[in-house]
Amino acid sequence: RELAEFASPEARTQFPVAFDQMGVWLPRITVVLEDRRFYKHRGIDWRATVAACVRNLRSCHVISGASTITQQLVKLATGRERRSWTGKFYEAIVAWKLERRWSKQRILTEYLNRSSYGNRRIGPEAAARAYFDKPARDLTLSEAIFLAGLPQAPTRLNPRRHPEEANRKYSRSLIRLAELGVITHDEQTLLAQPPQVVRIDPPRRAPHFVDALVARNPGLRGTVRTTLDLDLQTTVERLVRAHLSALNRYDITQAAVVVIQNATGAVRATVGSENYAVSQINGATQPRSCGSTLKPFVYLDAIDKRLFTAASLLPDTPDAIRNEYADYDPQNYARHYFGPVRLREALGCSLNVPAVFVLSQLRARPTFYQLQKWGFNFPQGLEHYGAGFVLGNAETRLVDLAAAYAGLARGGTAMRAKFLAAEHQPITRIASEEATAIITDILCDNEARQKSFGLHSPLAFEQRVAAKTGTSSGFRDTWTVGFDREHTVAVWAGNFDGRPMRDTFAVRAATPLWAAVMQELLTHDHPLDLPAENDKLVRRAICKATGLLPSRFSNATMSELFLAGTEPRENSADYFANDGKLLLQDAYARWCASSDNTIGAHVRSDFRITSPPPNARYQIDPVLPSSQQMVELTAACASDVEWFVNDARVAPAHDGRFFWQLAAGEWNVRALSRGKISQEKITVEGIIGAN
Repeated sequence: RELAEFASPEARTQFPVAFDQMGVWLPRITVVLEDRRFYKHRGIDWRATVAACVRNLRSCHVISGASTITQQLVKLATGRERRSWTGKFYEAIVAWKLERRWSKQRILTEYLNRSSYGNRRIGPEAAARAYFDKPARDLTLSEAIFLAGLPQAPTRLNPRRHPEEANRKYSRSLIRLAELGVITHDEQTLLAQPPQVVRIDPPRRAPHFVDALVARNPGLRGTVRTTLDLDLQTTVERLVRAHLSALNRYDITQAAVVVIQNATGAVRATVGSENYAVSQINGATQPRSCGSTLKPFVYLDAIDKRLFTAASLLPDTPDAIRNEYADYDPQNYARHYFGPVRLREALGCSLNVPAVFVLSQLRARPTFYQLQKWGFNFPQGLEHYGAGFVLGNAETRLVDLAAAYAGLARGGTAMRAKFLAAEHQPITRIASEEATAIITDILCDNEARQKSFGLHSPLAFEQRVAAKTGTSSGFRDTWTVGFDREHTVAVWAGNFDGRPMRDTFAVRAATPLWAAVMQELLTHDHPLDLPAENDKLVRRAICKATGLLPSRFSNATMSELFLAGTEPRENSADYFANDGKLLLQDAYARWCASSDNTIGAHVRSDFRITSPPPNARYQIDPVLPSSQQMVELTAACASDVEWFVNDARVAPAHDGRFFWQLAAGEWNVRALSRGKISQEKITVEGIIGAN
């Protein structure tokens, strides 16, 4: 099916037809108006020639040619444009010879099929379709008269550019035909009104796709086969219109969608705006700040280089990377910090601080170059964006984003999106299949994104589908991109003028449209397969809290994917206190002391209780005064220590000695100093004496 028609400077539209397909009237009217003795002469009309010579001699220049249809055919066939005596003589000789070999009908057929009717329409068939939306065989008498006059001056009589001139020529033709008796005066009166010329624009479906195709291939010629699926394109256009009407409450006016076939990189659908007639801006090819959509490629690089695993604990704290990048202090959108998070959760929840922490280990410049290998053509260099490119202050095009995610679906290979079916795009391996399988598994994991998106967001599918969202700073752009086995779908929603949206994130703006397109594809596509273990990719049970091997303290476990050789070998027991609370490094001290620490984690350090000793047992002496039956509470490597016994504070923060009055029972003694915690259990029974 035809998508669009473009005219190059030398292009012409021509549909040669047989004589019997030119209709009853057009050949006859043309002969009367152009060469009424056509069927009597042998290529040269001597009477007309003599009369023309007299007129030309009187005026001292050529004002009348008296060329027959046969002579005009010779001129059209040879491409001679200059009017001269020698040219006329040449045309006359060739016309005379042609008349001896061809029939009058063949000469007239060739002449009509080569005649210009304006607007680059050659021949009566092209003219009839362009001006009256019908084949030449169906032309009425008035339409035939109208067309028959155009070849005399196709530019001056152009019905589109100079309709008044074309209509005046029609009226003169009517008068001439009546004078010659071809039509009656009654018919002349009846036909006085020129026929209505219709405006039949060339087909223009999927205009943003066509614009992108032509922009990439400016030298296209002839008929080309594209990669577009017109049925899918129509469906996506309908979905864009439907979803944009629901996004008005967020001050969102535009959306764009790109659908790419994973295996080939073929662009199967492209919508650049809601209405091409209103806005020719192509949201599919316009660079926009890409939000968090680059994070999977950063984590992929880290896993592939074996710096981290999907189970690695990453710091999601306000001070995790403050010393890494000058004047850059990333924050999570919710202003909440989860402390230690596994890489799987950090990516699934699209947390900002862990992503920048991983970038600090990879280093920014190599990571920036790695993203360029995936096909991201950033308008500016790293110096312009700084470390913020990992969070989306870098601009990218929707079509490039879709192509990069299609590379994840292919198992780690980059290939540029293609618009022509015959186009060949090289494929380059960027990441290992195994590391890519881990990232894809995370993007499919609805539980991994639960803390940020919940379990029932538009990202949640019954089928296994990968998905990632992104929201740019200032809430100016929202993105969602993901893939099943066959296709990748990328969606942008926002405003072309950069106006911020109101109170919304990608999951409410771009994601519902993305989900609708993906759901449409899944009626015939296949969900992604679960990654299979092999000698390079293994599964291991891990402790959810630590990412290490499960222990008696592990309240929850899960199966995790690892590159072979990177799976954990350390038991998680050493990372829990006796009460089962998580023990963390000093870097988490401020977070542990904050209200974000909802898991009751402690800081593991040299700070510890030195008295009472671990598991001490005491007996109360009924003879000694109670004031003499006390235990000293001391801690090493700390100042400003607060003391708690069974969660009741018994001493405020101080650096001095403190004694606690013994009382019968089992007691949990806890020391707190600047976010660091140490605790011991003691038992108090009878006669004084420590066991």
